[in-house]
Amino acid sequence: FDTIKNVSELSKNYNMSKNNFLRIFKKETGKNITEYINLKRISTAKRLLKTTNLQIQTIAQYCGILDIRYFSKLFKKHCGISPSEYRNKS
Repeated sequence: FDTIKNVSELSKNYNMSKNNFLRIFKKETGKNITEYINLKRISTAKRLLKTTNLQIQTIAQYCGILDIRYFSKLFKKHCGISPSEYRNKS
């Protein structure tokens, strides 16, 4: 997921500079764009962990994260437990 490329495209869609778009995005959401995207990724991962038997690596890729170690670290940062622990608790 190339955030910078997509932010540039989004800002063009709204006829704004990238910096102005990012400033307004943070003002409106209370989060910078990376935080917001990561929260969406974790939300999707949690749903998939609860409702599917997909491998965790497949879920990570579906959420736009190719490095399983980074995915696990990010998931644990936001949820306090690993993806496999989350799945087993559900």
